[in-house]
Amino acid sequence: MNNLFNMLLSSLLFVVYTAVFLFILYRLSLKKTFDLSFKSASLAFIAKVVAGCVYGYFFLHYYGGDDTWKYHNEGLKELALLKTNPLQFLSNGLLPEGYDTNQLSTIFDSTHSFVKDLELTLLFKLLAVFDFFSGGNYYVNVIFYNMIVFSGSYVLYKMFCTKYPEKKTLWMLVVFYLPATLFWTSGIRKDGLCFAIICGLLYQLFVLFEKEASVKRIILAVLLFVLLFLFRNYLALPFIPVVIGYFFYRRKKKYAIAVFSCILIVGTCLFFLSSVVSSHYNLPLKMAERQQAFLELKGGSYLPIDTLQGNLISYYKILPAALNHVFVRPYMREAGNLLYLFSFLNSILFFVIMMRIFIKPEKDCLKIFNTPFILSLLTIALLNYIIIGYTVPFLGAIVRYKASFEIFFILSFLALQQAPLFLFKKRNLIIAQH
Repeated sequence: MNNLFNMLLSSLLFVVYTAVFLFILYRLSLKKTFDLSFKSASLAFIAKVVAGCVYGYFFLHYYGGDDTWKYHNEGLKELALLKTNPLQFLSNGLLPEGYDTNQLSTIFDSTHSFVKDLELTLLFKLLAVFDFFSGGNYYVNVIFYNMIVFSGSYVLYKMFCTKYPEKKTLWMLVVFYLPATLFWTSGIRKDGLCFAIICGLLYQLFVLFEKEASVKRIILAVLLFVLLFLFRNYLALPFIPVVIGYFFYRRKKKYAIAVFSCILIVGTCLFFLSSVVSSHYNLPLKMAERQQAFLELKGGSYLPIDTLQGNLISYYKILPAALNHVFVRPYMREAGNLLYLFSFLNSILFFVIMMRIFIKPEKDCLKIFNTPFILSLLTIALLNYIIIGYTVPFLGAIVRYKASFEIFFILSFLALQQAPLFLFKKRNLIIAQH
């Protein structure tokens, strides 16, 4: 009887919270500054909630729960602490206590690091807050979680609509319905949250450098950068060359490709030169240690790759394998696994779009490419692809990690080519504008 009551209560909460957020979307759609109609926004949000529920059900029943359900259980433990001792809830795990070493020197360490442990602590605390309102139901939490992730997708869509308003329908389809990105960012893990933060940070930089600079925007950008660094520090580092590139371009208003290329070359040199500064901030060695931490894990999708040694020669030798793992895998023969199918379809789309650039490029293709907006997205995507390729030796993890960045490649390349005309006919597809 209790199980039936809990199921009915959870179902009621699921419907109520979904309705509440749809009402919020309705109110937002009435504003002129909101770039989606209520119908388009609600369908996109419902798609994310459905994907998140499928994600949870799939991993629970076919993979024994995986990390997403482990995180859920940890969130329930934090909820119990929140109810019994709120002050301890606010301090437990959020202060660098119980560590033997100076934590300023372990920022980039893969183990025994407060910053590394804080990644999960923040997620567990957030899930505890969700649990407080959901009654501890995983699938109700999916709604709260995707409220956050949806906001990231929306600002990504808004940026492209602002830059290239003639392709609004195309941007809506890719941003909200690209299979791999939709699936992997909708399930409760750090990936979707990091994706939302990255999109939010990109949007703040976009407004700062291309619209209007303000103290408010600067503060928001800094806060988002810090939050991203706390969730996954290596995801925040690629934003440094992006900010520098935007800054120098804004002063000259030209030569964006040359500016970003020079910054990436200098950044690569500094990356390897960090090995002579301090062992604590030896970035090539820290990345090698991150790879080693992955190699110590067990998994059925292991991809053979040489061990990084923390020197330039080692990185040079492994680069072809690293690029193959992120740009080409999974192969067609590996796509029989449902988890890899979406990634395989994304890869096919990626290469088809690349080919179409040469067949039907936009009239101003080179001009569009030579902009800090497109180059920023490509920089973020490329650097994270390289990091994933070097450090992650498991195909299952690779397809999950890269899904958050593959969309940046696809959107950028679509901006460089003519889109099929049928994408802009109202009778065939939902138009994302009022």
